[in-house]
Amino acid sequence: MTKSEAARLLAVISETWRGVEASETKIVVWAEMLSDVPIEIALRAVKYLIACGSPYPPAISEIRRAIVEMNSPSEYQITALQSWHEARLITESYLEEDGMEKLSPLTREVVSALGWGTVRDGDPGVVRGHFLKFFQMAKERWLKNQMLPKEMRKEYQLPAPPPKPKREYPPPNPEGLGKLVEMLKEKWGMR
Repeated sequence: MTKSEAARLLAVISETWRGVEASETKIVVWAEMLSDVPIEIALRAVKYLIACGSPYPPAISEIRRAIVEMNSPSEYQITALQSWHEARLITESYLEEDGMEKLSPLTREVVSALGWGTVRDGDPGVVRGHFLKFFQMAKERWLKNQMLPKEMRKEYQLPAPPPKPKREYPPPNPEGLGKLVEMLKEKWGMR
């Protein structure tokens, strides 16, 4: 967005909300903080905020948030309850490695944080409460990352969590397996 486009955007905002002044300094700041946003998209976001009945003039962050919310991919438009139902369905139907790939990104992040077994086998009421809180935090973190201007994202991005170690099972011990079979036969009277 150029300075003249920022002035145009601020003019729309000042005509809609009282007390907004478009000083030269404000225009420069708005142009810089919205430099990666085309004027048409910024105006659409302001119209969205006007239509939603916001009683206060929008800050730059509110405009950026509205842009992200209006343009986010469908897998990020999921609600906390939809995510919970998705997590329950997948954890009950699949093994962890296959199921994690089927989850939407935010749901995958929450299931990973809480643990596959906890979501699948934990007390549903307790786990649901924790899940919903974790989901809100994950979604807010994603939104804030998307709201940052592209050149600032790398600087302020949280490091990715380390990958989960794959479970390795020891090789079967034929001698131990034979003992187990003999013990079970004896227990069940199958001699």
